[in-house]
Amino acid sequence: MIITKARLILLLLVCVNTLCYADSPIAPDSQKTPGDVLTTDPNAICVPGYTKTVRNVPKQVKDQAYRNYGIYSRQPGEYEVDHLISLELGGSNSIKNLWPESFVTHPLNAHIKDELENKLHELICSHQLPVEQAQRDIANNWIAAYEKYVGPLPGEKTEQHSQAMTQPIVSNKVAVIGTKPQENVDTSPDEAVNCPSSAPIKVSKKGIYHVVGDRDYDRTKAKNCFATPLAAEASGFRAPK
Repeated sequence: MIITKARLILLLLVCVNTLCYADSPIAPDSQKTPGDVLTTDPNAICVPGYTKTVRNVPKQVKDQAYRNYGIYSRQPGEYEVDHLISLELGGSNSIKNLWPESFVTHPLNAHIKDELENKLHELICSHQLPVEQAQRDIANNWIAAYEKYVGPLPGEKTEQHSQAMTQPIVSNKVAVIGTKPQENVDTSPDEAVNCPSSAPIKVSKKGIYHVVGDRDYDRTKAKNCFATPLAAEASGFRAPK
């Protein structure tokens, strides 16, 4: 794969943000996690609720996945043991298909990979993409697959976002005028995990942001707060589906 200047800058930013820690893998080691498939039948994986019927990763297997990557201590919510080929794409629960993926690295993390998995599942179930090709692409290089099927990587969207910051956007029927980030604006949740008026956009622990007025806003416990939806998206979070 040709590494463009933009992609090189993005990967360097990832290294700066994570200090290139060996225990914060952005992508799995192909020797440790080559990927493994349970099924290639779209009629099976496209049935609503399919993943609940096959999800089975015992704690000892998760612990092994962490050990394989040299991770012996972690904070709550820092990682998930992820399926390289996700269950919704026909992946298996084998240790060959599991790796500890960070929730907290930016701009690439487990939330971003989830976007790719959902897109591939959509393409498979609308008969636009063969299951085998989706499995092969995500196993070979999920970051390249994201660019192929979803679009520019989050870090590469920064310039596009900055150009759009003065344009009004509509999110969940609430019009929000984009503005450039202000200095010294409080963006920390309070003790009741609500956001301040200066940064009202709530981001849940699942990486989904909510604007004032949407149906889940009041019950969402804020993990992060942002002044605008654009700022939340620029940090790798997404709107509700």
